[in-house]
Amino acid sequence: MPTSTFIQIGAQVDGLHHWPGAAAPEEYLGTPHRHLFVVTVELQVFHDDREIEINAAARWLTALLPTLADTPPTGDGPIDYGPQSCERLAARVAEALKQRHGANRDITVTVLEDGLLGAGLTWKPVPETSL
Repeated sequence: MPTSTFIQIGAQVDGLHHWPGAAAPEEYLGTPHRHLFVVTVELQVFHDDREIEINAAARWLTALLPTLADTPPTGDGPIDYGPQSCERLAARVAEALKQRHGANRDITVTVLEDGLLGAGLTWKPVPETSL
């Protein structure tokens, strides 16, 4: 018997970001630079018959990513995430998932730059204790 069942969804977005505090030898990261941000989500479900439908969840994630920009997207260019790190973007995606599906489920979010380097987080709800 599995200890946790989950769905996995992904999306990608063409975006810019920068790190204002970048020091040598990575000071080049201080100016805006482009990445294809690849976002993967594992979201716990409580039964094995489409509690959360993966196609609808993937469309929601794809629509969410531009709303996390520092500057509202205009035109067809890359989305500007400003100084947000992969860690920060992952945290914002996790918060949106908790608001949409509740904070009572395990959530793992990974954000990769160009599918190679990045970061993520895992949210584990605190079990309720009986008094």
